[in-house]
Amino acid sequence: MMKPLSALVAAGLFAAVLAGCAQYENKRGVEVTWQEAVTSHLVRGETTRGEVLRLLGPPSQVISLEEETVLYYLFERSKGDGLILILYNRIKIDTHYDRAILFFNENDILTDFATRIDVPADA
Repeated sequence: MMKPLSALVAAGLFAAVLAGCAQYENKRGVEVTWQEAVTSHLVRGETTRGEVLRLLGPPSQVISLEEETVLYYLFERSKGDGLILILYNRIKIDTHYDRAILFFNENDILTDFATRIDVPADA
């Protein structure tokens, strides 16, 4: 028969083996090619959808509106860490999105666009 102190030590060792830390990193979407060096070449009322596709590549999504087409580019990156215990778990995930949205009229001419590259504070 096991003594109570030995059982307590065994339970403590078992709990220590089950506890741990976790790290999380996830990146998905299209490669971020819409930096200002590239988008400075875009001219509202002149640039065509074909030129944008050659510059930025295929978008994450194509949205068809009544008289407009929208090319939407998205890149998501997440980082996190966690503490895994028997009775308590803590996970923190920080997600940032880089995106570009470009509007084209019925003649495939750029009418407007906006971009954002989100730089995390710890970068």
